Amino acid sequence: MSETGFIDVKIFPQRLLKPETAEKLLNRIYELEGIVRVLVHGPSIPDRVYYGPARGTEVNHSDRRKITVRGEEFELRVKVGEIIVGMLPETLEEKMETIEEILDEVLPCSYKVFIGAFTKKDITISDYLKYGLKFEEKIDPRVIGMVDPSSRMKDTVVNIK
Repeated sequence: MSETGFIDVKIFPQRLLKPETAEKLLNRIYELEGIVRVLVHGPSIPDRVYYGPARGTEVNHSDRRKITVRGEEFELRVKVGEIIVGMLPETLEEKMETIEEILDEVLPCSYKVFIGAFTKKDITISDYLKYGLKFEEKIDPRVIGMVDPSSRMKDTVVNIK
């Protein structure tokens, strides 16, 4: 199993972010050198009601909309509650001050920043279930440990170049 060499920086705003704020923050983060991957977590914003008497009814939520990050447009399917930035270790110390400046500028609320390992970086059993044996050379190493074997990757992962 190969180790991808990056460190995670977890940004935890004290409030859920609006799509405009998330878009601005993500674009500013992607301007930095040494970014390996960025994950956005939060409560799901469904496109339709999945259970109950209104099952199948379309949900018209104003925060489920398209945002543009580095020229890539994609639908924001969560209320952004935390952002995990995977960075190369050699750029971490020099970039932390810049990240804090960006957060102070962009976020309308207080936040916490944690440094550590918050994502899987080694190949998991789920990866083998999803991709089969000997897949390691065939896929982008940034998606290792990221996808549920029963999900469609296009629904959960957006590759921003």
